[in-house]
Amino acid sequence: MMRTVDATEVINRDKLSPLQWLVFVLGFLVFFCDGLDTGIIGFIAPALLDAWKITKPELAPVLSAALIGMSIGAILSGPLSDKFGRKGVIVLTCCLFSIFTILCGFASSVTELSIFRFVTGVGLGAAMPNISTIVSEYMPARRKAFLTGLAGCGFMLGISCGGLMTAYMLEGMGWAKVIIIGGLIPLALVVVLVLKMPESTQYLIKHGKSEQAKRILEKVQGAPFAAGTELVLPKSEAQGNDNPVSLVLGKYLFGSSMMWLCCFMSLLVFYLLTSWMPTILKTAGFSTQQFSFIAAIFPFGGVFGATLMGWYMDKLNPTTVIKYSYLAAVALFVVAGLVSNSIVLLGIVIFLIGALLAGAQSSLLPLAALLYPSVCRAVGVSWMHGIGRIGAILGAFFGSLIFKFNLDLSAIFFVLAIPTLISCLALWLKGRNEGTDQPATATVTDSVQAQ
Repeated sequence: MMRTVDATEVINRDKLSPLQWLVFVLGFLVFFCDGLDTGIIGFIAPALLDAWKITKPELAPVLSAALIGMSIGAILSGPLSDKFGRKGVIVLTCCLFSIFTILCGFASSVTELSIFRFVTGVGLGAAMPNISTIVSEYMPARRKAFLTGLAGCGFMLGISCGGLMTAYMLEGMGWAKVIIIGGLIPLALVVVLVLKMPESTQYLIKHGKSEQAKRILEKVQGAPFAAGTELVLPKSEAQGNDNPVSLVLGKYLFGSSMMWLCCFMSLLVFYLLTSWMPTILKTAGFSTQQFSFIAAIFPFGGVFGATLMGWYMDKLNPTTVIKYSYLAAVALFVVAGLVSNSIVLLGIVIFLIGALLAGAQSSLLPLAALLYPSVCRAVGVSWMHGIGRIGAILGAFFGSLIFKFNLDLSAIFFVLAIPTLISCLALWLKGRNEGTDQPATATVTDSVQAQ
């Protein structure tokens, strides 16, 4: 007798299985390595300027090359992941950014380093949205936003650890050895991913590989399925043979476009700060340890912010939670401009901005995963990330303009409040379109059903 089992109900268990915890931990580690390799170039930038005797504008192509690669990697990887599977794309791209980060340590010119950073960026940009997608597909619905966002905190923690590592190793070892170490760490993780990371069960079922999905879900539930069991997905996941790209650009176009705008503006601010903050603070007269510490606590604040936001996203309307986080960040940028002469007060405010801005940025990935069904989730999440990366590219270039126009610290923070406000407005428009003025319990249910 044939018996059907909803695969998502197996995932939506009250207690996470060891396999689900494994996916969460591996996701966190991929995010961590992505953050480590993304941020490390910004922290070594002052040493690179001194070692190669180049100007700050000459360094801009190095800082932006990886961001261009990230945008391309994210946009290309989404369709590939929805077609060929999440795991293969994640393993390949992690291997790519690990190897080319190591090669950056052997670069001898700006051109060489820019090329290596571009290829590194392709891997970095492809890995992050796809690891977020697979983590979200293994987390239970009632804790999906919190756990996916918590895994994403690895990115912020990776950037912070890159700053701390640079602060204590740079002067003794030199920039080349620091960046090589940053590439060796994720290379070791690739081996673990190949051996232990499972494929998305939703992807397997949609592509006629139910037996593979059964073996994975049996590990999740801790017991074998009865003979004759057929795995199915809920109606909200059944989109027929619709092309993932046509769904994102059709049914989900307005929500997608608002997410793109929000991510674009948010990453413009985030990468201007992470790429140029050490150099900006050094120019303002801060010491190496001072600027490394202040630059490191910005993304570290995002770890706390994303954790708290993820918890509230499962309790309240997720779009509203992130919208108000951006609004509070706008106010704090103004405060930062007013206290920029005090190292202690500036450090506290930068930490809080990181909690709100970087935390909100991390939370956009689980928010996007909630917006799309599994058939187009990888495309939707990756495209938001890829288009947003164009803002990151502009952020890296705008950083060099700061020195051209001789803006002081106060003026820089006041200017950064503007794109942060636009991110808030984009989510407000998204929320209005979805009709989010409803009780929190209904919002959570609708968010889960929307998948």
